[in-house]
Amino acid sequence: MKATVRCKMRSEDLDAEYLYGRAEDVLNRLSSIHGVFGKWWSVPTHAGSSLIAFEDRESVIKLIEQQRQDFQAKYPGISLSASNGILLANAADEEGWATKGSVSIAINPGPGEIRLDIGNLDAAHATPAELVWSSLKALAEDAQITLAQTNIMQTVGRERRLYSLHCSVLPHRDFLGWMGYVDQPVDESQVPDASRVERHGRGTMIMAAEDADLFNARSVEQMNRVEISLAELGLLPVISPSL
Repeated sequence: MKATVRCKMRSEDLDAEYLYGRAEDVLNRLSSIHGVFGKWWSVPTHAGSSLIAFEDRESVIKLIEQQRQDFQAKYPGISLSASNGILLANAADEEGWATKGSVSIAINPGPGEIRLDIGNLDAAHATPAELVWSSLKALAEDAQITLAQTNIMQTVGRERRLYSLHCSVLPHRDFLGWMGYVDQPVDESQVPDASRVERHGRGTMIMAAEDADLFNARSVEQMNRVEISLAELGLLPVISPSL
């Protein structure tokens, strides 16, 4: 199973130093959860580019600045807010990814998004649900987060399913998926089918199903019912009004 936690926030066009500071704050919160989040490296953007440890502040800031310049040269006239961000991985090579669970994080204030990808989740971690829940909780400590969702991908034999593509019940709205965060108070009575509801900051964390399984109709139905409840509360934004 692969889990992708995607957090949405207000769009910001940050300079390289400020972006590094924002990323450092996010990574510090994650590092307190599990050793898999302890060290990070830049992801090479082209063949021949070298990995840079995130703790090498000066080199990472130079990398961010160079990427901004490259974007402007390639797409003149396009706002930097479309590209402003940094992509990091929790290992410096394939062997490290195999043992640590292949984790990456994209921190993109320009488009207003933080995306944490955790691969090999059920194989590399004894308690997948708790790892993702704790990660979501750390990310949602940012007061700028307005919505967080967790998409999951599972493969059985030759068949692969992605929640947002194959299982989500409301194609015209944002989804919650396995678990997520909404920036409004919600109590258990409002989402009775959820496995877990917990107030967090000014908002609420919600786990739709303890054991998410895209090949189990009852598990998918439970996640769908939670999304329907949130949609009825007006907490899942419409993304395709034409549908």
